[in-house]
Amino acid sequence: MSATQTAQLTRTHRILIGVVIAGAALIAAIGFTGSYTAVRELAEKKGFGNFSAVFPIGIDAGIVVLLALDLLLTWIRIPFPLLRQTAWLLTAATIAFNGAAAWPDALGVGMHAVIPLLFVVAVEAARHAIGRIADITADKHMEGVRLTRWLLAFPSTFRLWRRMKLWELRSYDQVIQLEQDRLVYQARLRARYGRAWRRRAPVDAMMPLRLARYGVPLAKTAPDGLAAAGIEAPVATTAGVDAAGRPPA
Repeated sequence: MSATQTAQLTRTHRILIGVVIAGAALIAAIGFTGSYTAVRELAEKKGFGNFSAVFPIGIDAGIVVLLALDLLLTWIRIPFPLLRQTAWLLTAATIAFNGAAAWPDALGVGMHAVIPLLFVVAVEAARHAIGRIADITADKHMEGVRLTRWLLAFPSTFRLWRRMKLWELRSYDQVIQLEQDRLVYQARLRARYGRAWRRRAPVDAMMPLRLARYGVPLAKTAPDGLAAAGIEAPVATTAGVDAAGRPPA
């Protein structure tokens, strides 16, 4: 990608971010304006007196501050989950306060919930993006397994996903390559010892497979294992190709 394309992409991102921020602020403002009167009147009925005028402001300000602080702490990689949970609890309380004004009209209660839910979804999307960016920046981002693989081969995919999580293997392509190496190694042992290869193969030949369960790449252990099994390891036939038949990274 050229510098011009990168600059154009950066400007596009900034425009989209500006639109999203403006839209989220507009949604929050509309939600506050729409709920202020209902919450204030409810507070007056409950005996809040003069405090009724500022009670709705305090709740909405608390939601904004808690969510903003949660986004900030997520960005600098020191998240504090209680902030987010408290903000959503206050949001649910606001919806309940507004719904009480329309009760028992189910449609009215639902209408009061629409705007706060839009705001919740927007903030959750922003938090997700910030969390991903922070992980990538810190080289801590762990890629997920493709949905199609979960659907087509659930048992083996679960084992692959478990291995990723246990041994902090962050690259999906890396894990797939490790799995392919494992299957190829097993196929070579099966070809050498038949269907009962797990019992017939010597311990040293099985050791690479056991170590692979703990995240040790077969590229490091396969040559010794194949030698113990009396199998000739593949050799490079072309410059720039390693012993496993793959080009160097």
